[in-house]
Order: sequence, then C-alpha cells, then structure tokens
Amino acid sequence: MRDQHWSDRLLNAALGERPDPRHRPEGFGETPPPWARHASAATECPVPPEEQRQLERWLRWCVKEFGAPQGRVVAAPTRTFYPAGYHGSTEQIEELVRRVCTVMRVEAADLEVRYLESEPAEPRHHRSTTVGTYHREDDHPVISLDLRGREDPARLTAIIAHELAHVRLRGEGRLPAWEREEEKLTDFLTVHLGMGVFTANAAHTVTRTAHGWSALPMGDLTEKMLAGSFLGTTHHLGYLTDRQFGYALACWSHLRADPAPGWAHHLTPTLRAHLQRCLAYLHHTGRRLDD
Repeated sequence: MRDQHWSDRLLNAALGERPDPRHRPEGFGETPPPWARHASAATECPVPPEEQRQLERWLRWCVKEFGAPQGRVVAAPTRTFYPAGYHGSTEQIEELVRRVCTVMRVEAADLEVRYLESEPAEPRHHRSTTVGTYHREDDHPVISLDLRGREDPARLTAIIAHELAHVRLRGEGRLPAWEREEEKLTDFLTVHLGMGVFTANAAHTVTRTAHGWSALPMGDLTEKMLAGSFLGTTHHLGYLTDRQFGYALACWSHLRADPAPGWAHHLTPTLRAHLQRCLAYLHHTGRRLDD
C-alpha cells in the first residue's frame, strides 16, 4: 500500500475501499472527489478524442520547437513572484513583465511595454474594450497593457504571459502554417513555457461579476472577453476550456515525470480536480506523449 500510486488508491476507493489518510494526496478531503466514484474515470480521457489529439499535437510541436519541459521553471502566484510591495505602479508592472520574460525565455531587451487606460465597461453591456495587445514596430516586439487591470497582479500576469506567448510564436516566426487556431495554441504555449498556473486560473474564475480573460487574434484582449457580461453566479472564459487546460497541464506534467506536481495547489479547485483526473488517466493508460 505504501508504494501504491495515488491514482490506484482512488480506483480502490471507487470500488469500495476507504483510502488510508496517510496516503491521501494534497488537496483531497475525506471522501474521493466526484470523478473518482467510478473506476472508469481513470481509464477514460477527460476531453473528447478530437480535443485530445489536438492538445497532444500541440505538446509534441512545442517540445520540438521550444525544447522539452524538464527543468523549466513553473511560475506560481506567490508573494515572491510579484515585485515587493506591489501596488500597480508602471515600474512594478515593468518588473513583472521582466519576471515573466525570464520564465518564458523572452529576450526582454528588445521588448517595449506600453500602456493604455480603457474606459470601464457598463455592467451587462457587451462593449469590447482592449486590455492588451501585441504587434511589431521598427523590427521589435511591442505589448500594450491596460492600466485598469494593474490592481490584480495575478490577472495582469496572465495577460502578460499571453502577449509574450505571441512574441515567441509570431514574433519569432514560429507559428506553424498548419495551425488555424492561433489563439488556442498561444494559450497552450503559456503552459509549455511555465505560465500555465496563471493563465489557467485567469481563464476560470467563479464570481458574480464573471471575471475571466481571453484574447483576440494577434493578442488583442477585450473587456468583453475579460469581464464578460452578467451570466449568473458562475462563468468561465478563455480560448481553452477548464478541461482542456487541465489536460494540457497534465500532459506537460506527465512528460516531466511529475505525477503529483507541487504547484497544483495554486490552481482553482475546479482546475485542480481536472488536472488530477487527467493525471490519473495518463498514469493508468500509460499513454506515450513523446512519440
């Protein structure tokens, strides 16, 4: 029992055996999560076959284009990641950009950061307001960030990561000719380059104001996609769904030979559950992702 993988113990729990609390992975309560109630949960892929193939194709392409994930830093929303005493000054934002550049291995010396300050969108209105952009100017990359988002460093970091993924994809001339869903690949690349905790959390937020985020082609982020309209008490936005982010993070972690990543506790509960279910699936099926 001591050497048994935690996903095996979840299957045992699904079959009626009560898991030993000494072996319960971090984040699990006294009872197995809903997805562990049936033994088939760990043997069926949590995303549909077409999405599974697409996500795995992106992973293999990222490995070929940007290198294997082993040894990459995984950024997490901790106090040490943000500039000390963060209060949203432009100097602190620029330092935050540099830190994200370090994680994603972007050449910050050629990068220009600009700012815009959009007008607040009226509640329940569908007006789009740009909150972040990427383009090239005089042969160097330029990203613009909406200063209205400066008070939430985690949300701002996710936007920065998405724009910098455009820098690495389109700015470095790496965007594959066969890809027709650039923004989804851009989201996926943030995972491969170590910023997946931020972007997954920002894409999934459960609040009355339905704050989430997404992006337009070429990295134009809009307030309509960022804040959405009032859709009730739960709402999530983003080019990748919760399950897709969960499978992307799981495949990336599985390729790193890390079946119980320590950074998982920084994810929202829903995303963490998707990640754990996807990791259980990958473990039990022995799926090869490096072919």
